[in-house]
Amino acid sequence: MFSPAFGAWVHAANWRVLGRPDKAQAARRWSYLMVATVLLAGVAGALFETYARHLPSVAAAAWMAAWCGFPAREQCRYVTDNVGLNYRRRPWWPALLGGIAGWALLALLSLGAATLLVRAGGFYI
Repeated sequence: MFSPAFGAWVHAANWRVLGRPDKAQAARRWSYLMVATVLLAGVAGALFETYARHLPSVAAAAWMAAWCGFPAREQCRYVTDNVGLNYRRRPWWPALLGGIAGWALLALLSLGAATLLVRAGGFYI
């Protein structure tokens, strides 16, 4: 559940609360890009099973490294420099429920894509 896409989504919510809608929009774009990359890598892995079996894992790891190195670190520095430890902590359960819902949606989309591929007779190269 704690994927790069989930982290970027939580950071978007944090930027919104911090009054930085420009940064929130950028974090949302990271989240969408991560989901799209992992989905496309999964499709490529299914289509080119022999050659791209590990592509989804590699893509997720690459995005995680890029996100942690730049946008995630930027928010950590911003909070430390501008807010410090004097901020109201919010409960985690809404974010966790959103993450679980995201995983459920991803599972349904994957199941639907797999079903379509099987019904089409499969496609292997």
